[in-house]
Amino acid sequence: MIELRYGSSLSWHSLLVYGVTVVYDPPPDMNVRYHAEAFPPGTVLNSGQLTFNADDLAHALFVTGRAPGDRARYGVVSAYEWVHRTSLIPAYVRRTFRGARLTRSNLALELDRSEKTALSYALGQAMTAIFCEWELATAYLMHVDRYANHFGINFGATQQRSDLFGLAPSGWVVAEAKGRSSGVGSDLREKMVAQKRSVSDINGQRPWIALGCVAHFSPTTGYMQLSAFDPEEEDVETISLQISMDRLTLAYYLPFVRAIEIGDEEEHPSVDMASLGPLGLRVGLLAQLRLRVRSAELGELQGLHEDVTNILSEWSETSDQVRTDGTMVATSWTEAMSIDDWKTFLTSDYE
Repeated sequence: MIELRYGSSLSWHSLLVYGVTVVYDPPPDMNVRYHAEAFPPGTVLNSGQLTFNADDLAHALFVTGRAPGDRARYGVVSAYEWVHRTSLIPAYVRRTFRGARLTRSNLALELDRSEKTALSYALGQAMTAIFCEWELATAYLMHVDRYANHFGINFGATQQRSDLFGLAPSGWVVAEAKGRSSGVGSDLREKMVAQKRSVSDINGQRPWIALGCVAHFSPTTGYMQLSAFDPEEEDVETISLQISMDRLTLAYYLPFVRAIEIGDEEEHPSVDMASLGPLGLRVGLLAQLRLRVRSAELGELQGLHEDVTNILSEWSETSDQVRTDGTMVATSWTEAMSIDDWKTFLTSDYE
C-alpha cells in the first residue's frame, strides 16, 4: 500500500487510478503571493509571499469590520457582524495542499454578483490588514468608519477617504482596500497607481504610507493574489484626521469585549475567552485589558492608551494564540477549509 500525506485535495478519481491511501495531514500555514508597486525604496519588496494561518485571517476580518459595537444603541448584538465576517472563511475559502494556496469554494463561485462583491470586499479588507501588519508592522488597524461612527465624527461631504488606518513605527498608515473575484486588469492597476492620497494628515502628521491594496483571484490558476500600490500625490479634496489615541484604543478593543459577552465562557488563567458554539471560533482578550476597556467604556477613557501599552509591556506569558496586542482569535477550520469542493483549473497546483 502506498501512503501519501497530501490530504483531501486529491480527487477520488486519483485515488482509484493510483491506488493510494491519503492521510489527512494539511500544512499549518497559507500562502498568498503579492506584487507591490510605487512604494518608497527599501520599504516593501516588489514581490513576495505572505504566510499566515486561519487564525490570522479571522483576526484580520474581525478587526477591520465597520460595526461600531456601541452598547447603548446595539447592545451585544453588534458582535454578530464580526461573527458573520469571520464565518465567511470556512464557507467560501479553501486551501490547497500543494503550496497551501487560497482559492474559493464551489459555493463561493455560485454566489450571485452582489454576494460575490460583498465577499471580495471583505477578503480585500482582511488581506490589506495582513499586508499592513506583516510588511509594514502596522498596529491597531481598523476601518475609518468604525472609529468615526463610534464617536460621532463627521468627515464632511467628501467620500474620497481610505478604508483603513493604523499606526506603524515609522508613522501612520492609511489604506484603500479592494477585492476582485477575478484578476486585476490594466485599467484598475493604472487607476490605483494614479490615485491620489485621500488623507492629508493625521494629527498634523502626513501619513508615512498611503496605499491601495487589491485582493484578487487569478483567472488562470484560481489562487488568491495581492497587488499593492503607494501613490505619492494628494487629492484636491483631502481630509485631515484628528485621532485620539484613547478613543482609537477603545474602538479597537470593544469588538472583542462584545464578542466575549455573547459567547460561552472558557477557563484560562490570564485571558477572558469565549467560544462561539459550533462555528469553531473562539475570541479572547487579556483579562487586565478587558477590565480596563470596560472601565473606559463606562467613562474612564483618559489614559486608556497608556494603560493598555503598560499592560502589554508587562505581560510576559508565552502563548501561541494570544497576539502581541493582547487579543486572541482561534479557529478550528482545518477540516472545513480542506474540503475538496473548489474548482479545478488546468494549470499545475505547483504554480
